[in-house]
Order: sequence, then C-alpha cells, then structure tokens
Amino acid sequence: MVLLVACGPGCARYLVETPNVLRDQNPHYVFADCPADCQSADAPVLYATDRGDANPAGDQPNYSFERSNRIAFGIANVRLHPHATWPEVLRDSTQARRGREYEWKLAGIQEVGQVGTVMPRATFGVSQAQAVEQPHLHQLLRNRLAATTQKDVYIFVHGFNTTFDRAAFRTAEVWHFMGRTGVPLAYTWPAGRGGIRGYAYDRESGEFTVGHLRSVIKTVAECPGVDRVHLVAHSRGCDITISALRELHLAYSAQNKTTGRELKLENLVLAAADVDEDVFVQRFVGEGLLQVANRTTIYASEHDRAIELSDIVFASRRRLGMLGARDFSPRMKRALAKLPNVQFIECKLSGLWIGHSYVFTHPAALSDLILVLRDRRPPGAENGRPLRQPAEAVWELTDSYLR
Repeated sequence: MVLLVACGPGCARYLVETPNVLRDQNPHYVFADCPADCQSADAPVLYATDRGDANPAGDQPNYSFERSNRIAFGIANVRLHPHATWPEVLRDSTQARRGREYEWKLAGIQEVGQVGTVMPRATFGVSQAQAVEQPHLHQLLRNRLAATTQKDVYIFVHGFNTTFDRAAFRTAEVWHFMGRTGVPLAYTWPAGRGGIRGYAYDRESGEFTVGHLRSVIKTVAECPGVDRVHLVAHSRGCDITISALRELHLAYSAQNKTTGRELKLENLVLAAADVDEDVFVQRFVGEGLLQVANRTTIYASEHDRAIELSDIVFASRRRLGMLGARDFSPRMKRALAKLPNVQFIECKLSGLWIGHSYVFTHPAALSDLILVLRDRRPPGAENGRPLRQPAEAVWELTDSYLR
C-alpha cells in the first residue's frame, strides 16, 4: 500500500494509492483509450504558466515562484520512477496493493512558445503578441487531440505553496488514473515562495494571474477540435478560477453571448476552496456563474486544517472548503436549491490521506472526481455514483465509497 503524506514542496512526490473505482478492474479496459504514444511510464502534460524563468540561458526553463508578464506554454514530461514497462504500470495502477512505490519525476520541459503581456481591452480580445502565438498553442493542442478519441481538455489550477513540478505531477496523476484520455493542461501560477510570508505572497500572485488564466481558458476554448473544456481548481486556485470566469462572463454577456457555450465548459470543479462563503454567493449566485458550466462540483471537508487556518487569518465567518450541510446559511441553502446543475460534496473521510489535497489523494474522493471528469456522471446510485444525499443539493462521500 502506498500512502501520500503531507509535506512541503521539496518532498518526494509518490503515486497515490489506487482509487477505489479502479481497484481490481481490468487494466486493459481502464486504459483502453490511452493513445499509443502515451503507453509508457512517461505522462506528458501540457502547461501554461506566468512564472518567471530562473534560468533563461539554460537548455530548458526553470520556472520559479517569481512573476512574469508573459505566459509560457509547452510540454512537461512527467515520469514514474523507477522505470516500469507499460504492462507493469497497468497492473500497479489497478491493484489495491503494489509491489513497489512509484515516485514522480520531472524528466524534461519543452517550452513551445510565449504569449505577450495581457492588456485589458474593450473587446477583451487578444493583443498582437497573443494573436501571433495563439496558432502555436492551438497546434500543440491539436497534436494531442489528434491522438485521443476524447476531444476534451482538462485544465488544472493548483493552490498555494505549489511549485511548477508539483503542479505538473498532480495534473499527470489525475489524468493517468482517468485512463489517459483527453488532453491534460496544468495552469501553474507563481506560487510556492514558502516561508512565513509565503501565503500572503501566493495570495497576491493569485490576483496577478487572473488575467492570464482568463486568456488561457479563452484560447483553449477557441481551439478547433476541442469539444469540451473542464476546469479543476484547488484551494486558492478556486478563487483565481472564479475571478477569471467572472471576467469572461461579464465580457460575453456584454456581447449577448452565452458564456458556457463560448467556453465549451462541461465541468467546473472547486476542490477544498479557499473562498469566503459570502464572496462565493455574491459572485457565483448573484452574477449567475454557477450556471456557466454544465455541472459544478464543490468538494469540502470540515477536517481541512489548511482551510481552517485561512479562516482564522482572514477572520472569515465561513469558508467554502470547510462547510458541511449543517453549516449552510439559509441564504446558501436557498441558492443551492435553485441550481440543479450544482452538487456540493461533503467529504466525511478519515485516515492519513486527510489534508488539504484529499480530493486528489484519498482513494474514495479521487474515485468520485474520476467519475465526474472522465464519465461526466451525475450523482446518485442510479448513475453509478452512489453518494448519499442528506439534504437537497448536498451529497455525502465516505471512506467506503465504491470500495
């Protein structure tokens, strides 16, 4: 059994325990749609970042926590170590107990291009620099789309205190357990400074990156051949994603366009959201953002100590990532009841997996995330997602989910 314990950015990053939904499944069925060039211990993911390059003269970039006014994009080749054959990877990805531990390593970064500074404009279109580079990013996407039967792009937006490497690892890992279908893209913003003032720095970097994320989402959605876009945000990344979507929604609405249709937005996932409840209700409910995606899934846990600390630091009455059904204000209950495409998942989990990243590390929670993204299933036992429903628009997930 492989356990992932909480650690800082410098710690080794191991492949998490096999999700319940994959245990003892036929690996050839689980990975049946995996493209031929992805059938190895390597898991190449696309990336877009506004991190500064600490080694601009080197053979490959070294993205740091510093901020850049340019969005770089390319391919991060993530690799499972020790080296394994594809049959070994298949076997160990569908067994409850593995014969070895796998560590994620960054085997190389290939920067394909950069997009110039995003300048606000009335049309919120692209600047000249962006217009030049957009075809290159589209070509990168089309190359990957051509190799997969599922024409979906999964954009992952990480949280605070996260390095470029760990953002790539998390994206590769979820994509791997989804069967390596569709195209994974890690949007990694300048976080991970660390130290006593690291959270404050990351919070301001989150404000800095909103315009860049907005541009990336729009560019991906406009790529020919993309059928659906899925946004998966974690921690502070939820606030960043909400802000970017809000700006896009306001701009599309001003042009009498439907935001969800323009963005091809299938799923919006907010995992362990470091967002004040009042801010969430104001932006999402008051401005109609919860109707932008075909489905919005919110994961929360009262045992999330990182969110609890944030609650104390910002003197919030409630933060979204720690809410449970009994904590909902009357205003929140009324809002959720009116939104059938929104599911709030209260994660009542235990064990060593519980931390701020439980949605991606706990074998029960990760199983549900896979069913949301890979299969686009609504909740309910009749749909293959046997979540308990203690209240309207609220679902409950426990350790025994799909076990």
